[in-house]
Amino acid sequence: MSQSETHLQRVEEALADTYALQNLDVWIERKTKLDGRPFSFKGHEFQRTIIQDAVNTSIVVKCAQVGLSEILARWTLAACTTQSDFTVIYTFPTTNDAEKFCKTRIDPCINDSAELSRAINPNLNNSEIKQFNRNSFIYFRGTLSETAALSVPANAVIHDEVDKSNLTQMSVYVSRLQHKPHKIRKLFSTPTVNKYGISKEAETARRYRQMLQCNHCNFQFLPDYFNNVIIPGWDRDKKEITKSNLKDIRWQEARLLCPHCGKMPEVRPEHQEWVCENPMDAYPANAWFITPFSAPTIIGIPYLVKNSTEYDKFSEFMNQALGLTSEDSDDSITEEDLAKALVRADLKSAETHYLGADMGLLCRISIGRITTDGIILVVHREIVPYHQFEERLGVLRGLYRVAICLFDAQPYVDMVRRLTERDPNAYAGVFTTGTPSVLYSVKEQEEDAKEGKMNMRRINITRTMAFDSLMAEIKAEKVVVQAQDALDDAWKNEMRSLKRIAKFDRTNELVYSWEKTDGQDHSHFSLLYLYLAIKMRGLASGTFNRAQVPLIRSFPVKQR
Repeated sequence: MSQSETHLQRVEEALADTYALQNLDVWIERKTKLDGRPFSFKGHEFQRTIIQDAVNTSIVVKCAQVGLSEILARWTLAACTTQSDFTVIYTFPTTNDAEKFCKTRIDPCINDSAELSRAINPNLNNSEIKQFNRNSFIYFRGTLSETAALSVPANAVIHDEVDKSNLTQMSVYVSRLQHKPHKIRKLFSTPTVNKYGISKEAETARRYRQMLQCNHCNFQFLPDYFNNVIIPGWDRDKKEITKSNLKDIRWQEARLLCPHCGKMPEVRPEHQEWVCENPMDAYPANAWFITPFSAPTIIGIPYLVKNSTEYDKFSEFMNQALGLTSEDSDDSITEEDLAKALVRADLKSAETHYLGADMGLLCRISIGRITTDGIILVVHREIVPYHQFEERLGVLRGLYRVAICLFDAQPYVDMVRRLTERDPNAYAGVFTTGTPSVLYSVKEQEEDAKEGKMNMRRINITRTMAFDSLMAEIKAEKVVVQAQDALDDAWKNEMRSLKRIAKFDRTNELVYSWEKTDGQDHSHFSLLYLYLAIKMRGLASGTFNRAQVPLIRSFPVKQR
């Protein structure tokens, strides 16, 4: 075929080859390859539904290793190749993730496709940006190492591994969609804890789950690992299956059974149906829940059972392998922990006390003391409007003989500065990433007009270590809180709002950090400031100097 004939054929194909964003699955099958063969959705049929979703915001809560990164990469390439003036910003937890994604997913896909190879601009083809045809671009960004969100108007923003990303930085990209017509946002991730990250996003969406219809009795159900997977001879909790006892279990015979007829249903696309669990909610977003039962030819039932023994924590198996939210009781403050801490007893005394306050329009105050055997007694909690805080603080300091006060430095810096300037035993708390082995460090800062510094006595708090330390004290039952019926329900909710979550840091290391989920967390911070104020008791000066701050004897907590 001559060059002119080849060009004419391409023109004819282009005229007949028009694609909208909702039928890019056809383009992907026709124009891309995987392992040298034309791409196929076989075994991953659910992926077609995900990329055909026509709503502006699409959320995917998924288990690991079901090909979501692969298909979203191909959708992005297809969109930028078939649509004119189409820009996509693709985010990852770290810049290293973005670079690796380009090299292992994007570049091989381009190299294996004649259509993509022709469309890409060889002069603008790297791990940060790629140009297709005349005016379509893909930008790849990390959310942890960037100091600011990329200031580029975009038609679509795609977020990979939401729960391990910087959620604040990630959300800034919403504004990049304002000046483009499509305003597409796609978020997907394996979940971590409930009401955080991808789980929280799904709460304000129409939620779709893949139901299975038994081919024996026509009963429709949502497959569940704990209730519908049966292992012959095993009638205990599946959490009790470990590497050491796996040899004694018939895990190779594990199978999914219908809860209605008890037979083994065929898990095939023709028996699966997406069902919306909240059809009456008029949310503009759709959320899709992908479990291992969505890809039965890829993830077998026996493999799931064996795989459950490969994780350090069972909660990680639930997150990664099952696509479910879960938190380990050893890594979180539980309802049971808080119930044990609350007591109906009179803990008041004339001893020396300490005060911690979380500042806001409504300031949370916690007052307590410590016994000789290290029990922290929280004797009083109070919520005070901001404009009454200073007056009320003076009253409380006198009532409880407060030796040290620790306030949240933000958001009312000027008031806190004034309090620390007036009282030599008052400090402002400032959170830092800090040295992991240092709980806090005291900083005396003198006013310097040239550098814009204000006089403020403060402590720099290593955030994760501080919350970890407080949690350890609560779990060891070394924190006793006097019940106050009017405050207790809200207090327990606020103590549970912060969750300990594994995330990547700026050096690409997986570390734990305390992240807010839903609701308020002020009481948790207030208790933390009280805890640290007690830790600082040797620093008290004036009336209560180092030699004079007493520790009371162990306080017997008597139930009323």
